[in-house]
Amino acid sequence: MLEQNRQQLDKNQYVITVIEDDNIRNINLMSFNKSRVSFGRGEENDIVLTSPLVSVNHGFFELSDNSISVVDNQSTNGIFVNNNKMSQAILKDGDSVKIDDPVEPLMRGIIFILSTSGKVDDWQQIDLHKKPVITIGRDRNSDILINHVSVSLKHAIITEKNHHFIIKDNNSTNGILINGVLLKGEAILKERDVILIANAKLIFYKDHLLYQMSDYGVSLDAVDITKTVKVKGRKKDISQHVNLSIKPGQFVAFVGGSGAGKSTFMNCISGVSRPTSGKVYVNGNDLFANYAVLKNIIGYVPQQDIVFTDLTLRDMLKYAADLRMPDDATDSEKKNRIKTVLDIVELTGKEDVMIRNLSGGQRKRASIAVELIADPKLFFLDEPTSGLDPGTERSIMQTLRKMADSGKTIILVTHTTLNLHLCDKIAFFGSEGRLCFSGPPKDALEFFHVTDFVDIYTFLNKDTDTWYQTFNNSSYKDHVTSKENQSVTRAKNKKSFIKQFSTLSKRYAKTILNNKQQLMLLLLQAPIIAYLLTCVVSDEVFHSYDEAKMFLFAMSCSSIWLGFLNSIQEICKERVILKKEYMANLKLPAYLGSKMIVQCLLALLQSVLLVVTVSIFMEVPDEGIIMSWKLETILVCFLTIVSASALGLTVSTVSKNASVAMSFAPLLLVPQLLFSGIMFPLEGVINKVSYVILCRWSVEALGTTNNLNNLTDVIQEIIPTYVREEESFYTFTAEHFTTDISIIILMMIILLIVCFFILRHQLERSR
Repeated sequence: MLEQNRQQLDKNQYVITVIEDDNIRNINLMSFNKSRVSFGRGEENDIVLTSPLVSVNHGFFELSDNSISVVDNQSTNGIFVNNNKMSQAILKDGDSVKIDDPVEPLMRGIIFILSTSGKVDDWQQIDLHKKPVITIGRDRNSDILINHVSVSLKHAIITEKNHHFIIKDNNSTNGILINGVLLKGEAILKERDVILIANAKLIFYKDHLLYQMSDYGVSLDAVDITKTVKVKGRKKDISQHVNLSIKPGQFVAFVGGSGAGKSTFMNCISGVSRPTSGKVYVNGNDLFANYAVLKNIIGYVPQQDIVFTDLTLRDMLKYAADLRMPDDATDSEKKNRIKTVLDIVELTGKEDVMIRNLSGGQRKRASIAVELIADPKLFFLDEPTSGLDPGTERSIMQTLRKMADSGKTIILVTHTTLNLHLCDKIAFFGSEGRLCFSGPPKDALEFFHVTDFVDIYTFLNKDTDTWYQTFNNSSYKDHVTSKENQSVTRAKNKKSFIKQFSTLSKRYAKTILNNKQQLMLLLLQAPIIAYLLTCVVSDEVFHSYDEAKMFLFAMSCSSIWLGFLNSIQEICKERVILKKEYMANLKLPAYLGSKMIVQCLLALLQSVLLVVTVSIFMEVPDEGIIMSWKLETILVCFLTIVSASALGLTVSTVSKNASVAMSFAPLLLVPQLLFSGIMFPLEGVINKVSYVILCRWSVEALGTTNNLNNLTDVIQEIIPTYVREEESFYTFTAEHFTTDISIIILMMIILLIVCFFILRHQLERSR
């Protein structure tokens, strides 16, 4: 049926696939060596078409270093870009240009399909009459196999009904585009419809499906990027009107002195933070308008390591695969992806080594490996070689070079200049975030009239203004403009809450179990505290009102202290990892839920150890109100520890680091002592303040289960006829006990809700 033009195409080219009648051909537009490539029926055109629907000089493709446009030359039948009639349009990978009727396709219609990478397979075809159901997906048994991590196992199906072929989205993770529009549910296929699924292009043509896989790269255009911040109440630009164009598959370095705005600019173009003004385009799509979709092809490695030091490399990558790969990915696929990533970063053989035992360079490679699990096409690294020896720095740069050669677009911030020759492009930044040069390494040396990149630092430190003006007036400057093409409309990544919760819980538990010293400290605290408490009270403690009250108060405070210490550093110490994972579709409820479920297990062990130790070294009551004394006391201590853990997580959320978080601990514990109702009476305003104090309700619940009102106090021992008024705090009823328990649980829930909203606000604001 098809006469295919089988040619190997170079990367970073504009390749147009033309389908006319029964012929399909790939045309590399760059091979014409001109900025305008014409098409039409006339022999004088670069691309000659024979269809009567085509005018003699129908239109042309306009090529530049940064974009490709199609322009209609006032033709009779016009052009349709993704089924929308336009006189001209900027194109992106996978866009279709038709000379046809998009509603009722004509017999001699023409279609062009754009590919922005030369790494494309030959066009293949499948007869849709072959089977009742044609399957498309990552499953090896699929009729059309698309082996890409963002494709679901059973991504789509095509069936025949009433002489029409119907394509249906099979609840896929990342959706399907038909003629540039997101498919919702199912649709009837029309002649020459263009279907995009990840890196696959499919065309419905005469009851056949033509399909081609491409290892496409990603282009990035930064247009007039400015970032303004407030410093001591004054506005300051730390990135000024930067224009930069990066082609697919390029390896680009941002270089400059400290405070030159390199990392700030990278954050603006990677989606980590929004620029104050300007636009960022990824493959022609506005980054921030389409971030929910585009973030799936972006990898970002910050300066700090994004790995858990208390996990082995294998476990770290396994959990990353569970979080980042599609929910329907099999264990075999995950293992293969981990093996591939380890080969790329040259860490094969280190799988079972604890990350804390890896060298600095190996930990940086591990951070890169975590991001590579999702196979991003656009990869950002902020000072990946900082603090490394020259040999390790060279090794990492060579690894990044290989990644760029494989088709990924690599952008990094660096201070070192030893291996800049490995880059395709260097951007030098001067003071206040001004771009003073961008271009190939050899051109940088020519532009600054030096033989060593280090000398460029000296020039920029001495006179940024002159070099900034010189560059802006030179031919080296990238001339990029805003692209007004249609935004991507595509579903957000559908990640399972249950699977994320399960993965995060297992990872958190594993980090605790692997840190044997910390685990022993957490578990031994409870019995040690309990033993010390039994040492300072008499054997008759539960027969004396005053002594029992103070003992229960001490148990409550101990439980609160245990809860604080369990959680107060947990979020702030992994904030960098959390932010990175949140950018990659982490669900905050799953994250906080995983923290709390592990904290609950830890709290259960601690409360059992606390109460059992007390019962071993002293005589305790047998009965409580509803259950035995031991069970009720364990329950109260457990809920107190868990609620204190929720408070600790909230404090950890607002703390910049672990040291600051620990500084809050005394401020949290002192109010528990003052407003518990034990040391001072609760009256008036003080009583109202005590409503939000955990210790008050914990002591009240413990006092209730111990029936404090029925115990003898010191005065009664001296004056037997003295009648002490019963305290409503310790009313010995099941209703009162359950009310206290319910209030403690409610406080925990409120604290977790507050923690969630604070954390979400912080993560969203940082963007």
